[in-house]
Amino acid sequence: MCGRLRGKTILLAIGALLTSAAATNNVGGGDGSGGLRRKRTTDKKQQQHRRLTEADGVDKELASRFFLPSKAQAELDEIDMRELLFQMNVEMNLDMSMSIIVTPAPTKAPTLAPTASTEAPSVSTMPTLTDCDNPGTCQNRLRDQIYAVSVRMGTTEALDDPNSPQSQARDWIVEECDAAIPIDPCTASQLILNEQRYGLAVMYFSLGGDSWNAGANPGQDAAAGPGQWMSALNYCEWGAEITGTGGAFKQLVCDDLGNVLNLNLQSNNMVGQIPPEIGVFFAMTSYISFFNAQSGPIPTTLGYILPLETFDVESNNLEGPLFQPEYAGPDGLREITAFRASLNNFIGTIPAEIGQWTKIQNLWFADNQISGTIPSEIGSLTEMGAFLFYKNRISGTIPPEIGNLSKLTWIDCEENQIVGTLPEEFYSNTELEEVILKSNSISGSISSKVGDLSKLQTFWMSFNQLSGTIPTTFGNLANLGELELQSNRLTGGIPSEFGNMGQIDFISLESNLLTGNIPGQLFGTNLGGLRILYLNDNQLNGPIPNNYGSAPRLKDLWLSDNLLTGTLPIISEGEFLFLEELLINNNDITGIVDESVCLVRNNTIPGGQLGVFHADCQPPPNGGEPQIQCSCCTACFV
Repeated sequence: MCGRLRGKTILLAIGALLTSAAATNNVGGGDGSGGLRRKRTTDKKQQQHRRLTEADGVDKELASRFFLPSKAQAELDEIDMRELLFQMNVEMNLDMSMSIIVTPAPTKAPTLAPTASTEAPSVSTMPTLTDCDNPGTCQNRLRDQIYAVSVRMGTTEALDDPNSPQSQARDWIVEECDAAIPIDPCTASQLILNEQRYGLAVMYFSLGGDSWNAGANPGQDAAAGPGQWMSALNYCEWGAEITGTGGAFKQLVCDDLGNVLNLNLQSNNMVGQIPPEIGVFFAMTSYISFFNAQSGPIPTTLGYILPLETFDVESNNLEGPLFQPEYAGPDGLREITAFRASLNNFIGTIPAEIGQWTKIQNLWFADNQISGTIPSEIGSLTEMGAFLFYKNRISGTIPPEIGNLSKLTWIDCEENQIVGTLPEEFYSNTELEEVILKSNSISGSISSKVGDLSKLQTFWMSFNQLSGTIPTTFGNLANLGELELQSNRLTGGIPSEFGNMGQIDFISLESNLLTGNIPGQLFGTNLGGLRILYLNDNQLNGPIPNNYGSAPRLKDLWLSDNLLTGTLPIISEGEFLFLEELLINNNDITGIVDESVCLVRNNTIPGGQLGVFHADCQPPPNGGEPQIQCSCCTACFV
């Protein structure tokens, strides 16, 4: 049985099975296993077996295997239809495709003249089935097989368009029948490989292969060597060896049987749509194509690739729904560990079925247009290490189930529309290293449990609606490098325990309602790596600590727009060698700026790095002395 009829038989078989099941069972899948799993009795299985074997010509052995379980299996009450489709596709290609339909010899000699007829002859548009010994077999069987592939991929209409990637790929592969070593369309083990050769050709034409950075073969030169697509070589040799900043990799990798295993087409100047024929790579575990110009939607046939573990299409021009049910629904992918789709134009919501991606480790879809809420089922993704969805339109609250992600190290939901408080369960994820929740509308206070996140390196919750005081337990975070809490409604003082954060590099507490003195511990030698300290636009009072020059690598010190008093302390020789910006304006500081500070200006010899120095050194409009006398300030305020 050739490819088109074989594909039709599969579809008819599945259709018959589903029709029978739908007529006798609930379609809802209330057991949570999805719409393609159905309860069946043994009688129904036997009826379906008879219908399939008698009406559709399915081989009895295969029908028994797929539709009539043995006595030992009779007690099983479910058949996974999606797995069945996969297995039938593979095994019927291998085991049944060689059942050639040969026209029997005529029972009597033909007449010498044709029989007259008043009816116009019928014209068949389907491929002609031929014996493998027939000289025309190669092209006919390839066309037949390609048609069957197109039925499964939903691209039959494209074969009628001579300019479509599918039509171009068909014409190219059919020409290989006349090659010095012609393509083999008859050996059972070769049929699935032919499908994948065709699928790769469709991808080449669909994604502008002639202009690729690596692997291009303009004109499809059959004599091209390894590393160039569309040659007469085994397609497993098409993959170019690439060496980049991320290390060496090969564009195309096959398994031991010749099936496409990995496609890595990153940064390859690919322009166009990912074709549905990606679904023929049934053994593929990895598709990587970030930093290209791929457009259009993700093909739903991605759901056919059951072993798929990595799908990385970051930084393209892809659009349409991101999470489609064919691969992210009740019967979607189950082996997926990395799904990266950031920096595209995807829309849609996060489905509850995302909870079935239980092996996922990296879920990235940042900088898209995803809306809706975070489903509670996210708590089922206990293997997830990185959850990145910044710059979207996600609303609602962060569900408490987020606390189940015990392996989570990185979460980034910056620039969304998240509201409510950060649940206490969030702080149960003690493997967290990067927490970026800035630019939302999160309210409430920061829990003292933040001190339990001993591996934390980055904590950004700026531009929210946080209130309450800053927990002293931040002092427990010896690995914290960046702390952003600016533009909230935080009150109280700055904890002196900040002086214990020995790895801190960046602290921003600006634009809050903080009061009290600036603790001298912020400038202690224990914070030897501190470069940025933004305390401006608060209600801090008292003098600037005398040891403020002791921070050895301080680059920016912003103290403006507070209620600070006293004079600017002098500094010792060798201090503030890296200071570039010092803002003390809009305070109640008085007196004369000491020469020791002016000596670190960048316009002195030998001088320092200080190029921005703001103070209240402008005389008042009605006359009189300025609040501060400064001979080296770069900008004066009243």
